[in-house]
Amino acid sequence: MARICWWVFTMMAGPAYAELPSAVSDILKKNGIAQENVAVFVQAVDQPRPLISHQAERPMKTASTMKLVTTYAGLELLGPAYRWRTELYHDGMLSNGVLHGNLIIKGKGDPYLMAADMRSMLEELRIAGVDEIRGDLLIDTEYFASKHHDVAAFDEKPHSPYNAAPNGFPVNIKSTSFHFFLDNRQLAIQADPDLPDIKIINQVKLTKGECGDWKNQLSFEVKPQGNLVEVKFSGEYPAACREKTVELSVLEDGPYAYNLFRQSWQEVGGKFSGQWRYASLPEMANYLMSHDSLTLAEIIRTINKYSNNLMVRQLFLTIGAERVATPAMEADSVHAIQAWLASKGLRFPELVLENGSGLSRNEQISAQHMGEMLLAAYASPVMPEYLSALPIPSVDGTMANRLRNSPARGSAHLKTGTITGVSALAGYVHDRSGRRWVAVIMVNDPKASASRAAQDALIDWVYQQPAAVNN
Repeated sequence: MARICWWVFTMMAGPAYAELPSAVSDILKKNGIAQENVAVFVQAVDQPRPLISHQAERPMKTASTMKLVTTYAGLELLGPAYRWRTELYHDGMLSNGVLHGNLIIKGKGDPYLMAADMRSMLEELRIAGVDEIRGDLLIDTEYFASKHHDVAAFDEKPHSPYNAAPNGFPVNIKSTSFHFFLDNRQLAIQADPDLPDIKIINQVKLTKGECGDWKNQLSFEVKPQGNLVEVKFSGEYPAACREKTVELSVLEDGPYAYNLFRQSWQEVGGKFSGQWRYASLPEMANYLMSHDSLTLAEIIRTINKYSNNLMVRQLFLTIGAERVATPAMEADSVHAIQAWLASKGLRFPELVLENGSGLSRNEQISAQHMGEMLLAAYASPVMPEYLSALPIPSVDGTMANRLRNSPARGSAHLKTGTITGVSALAGYVHDRSGRRWVAVIMVNDPKASASRAAQDALIDWVYQQPAAVNN
């Protein structure tokens, strides 16, 4: 009788298909992508077995879908209400609004301390009674271990913000926005934040014609000079583009923090003429105040909606710092996440974590184990925060322009992932019958960038699944 019951249950659960839906396989074939370079896992959240398991046990490079692992781990290990705290101290004497000594900033890895937050923090410092600083700015970044990061190692683009390395006190996501716009029929370029320490040399020629692929018509050269930097733009810019923005990481961590601090402090009426340096927080330092970040639940919305590499790397190291040791190294975070997965009965021997962002040639996981982790997250108390942080097709984030003409638009929460030779999509689909599915597709192929239509076809196919039969 027990065997008969098990057989009936198995039949009702449905078979796991190795074959891909024809709508998916046909597109892959048309675009010259071999099926052996594709892994797919699809399972309803209320079923014990997958509906599709195509090469699902094969280790696959993930690109940015690895952020799904890091952000879920962060929510469970740190909690949705976790906040990063930046602390301000001094090592001298405060008298009549004058600080006779150094101001010390103790950074603890806040991934989203923007220019407006810096200003707000310094306004609070003024309210706390500091009007003038007669000393230097000391920056303590020792929450994370000091390590050389070659920002050009991944793709030889050291000034691309997505390559920015983690730091105990990263400000403004280490990014400067260069706004291109027309001013009296001339092309103007302005930096934001508009620091006097960033010198712009505009050698761009304004041209006629359609806007088109305007970015590839531009080139730039960055020349750091101590706390200053010279950014030279050249090439062509079509007038039809009107206003556009280029994001670049042009200042080193210390000079950027120092220059932004100095400008913000002067804007709120403070006086300061000192220099800056890295230093450990002295044991006898005097506490002044602190600034708390947004909650982790809010932070991961930016991480996953817009696939921010620096922010998730900050989170990755914070997990190691909070759960293992400080100063934290990537190995501490790997250990913490592996132990957490094991505690949940999720044993993924093929999983390789490096920096938790997917901006890596080494990070990998199987589609099956990514799917199993997503199923576990759906059953977790942090599911609402986790799910709401994922991009929605045809609505927002990196999925804003995907599935626009599909009935599945607006009915899924999916994380994208793309690097050279890798393209992936993973998350949740709410089908037309009201059921929720986990869907994972990973493509590791020289033509991976041509697999988007096949990925979208898989989401369409899941969305169109017939209603479940109730016996």
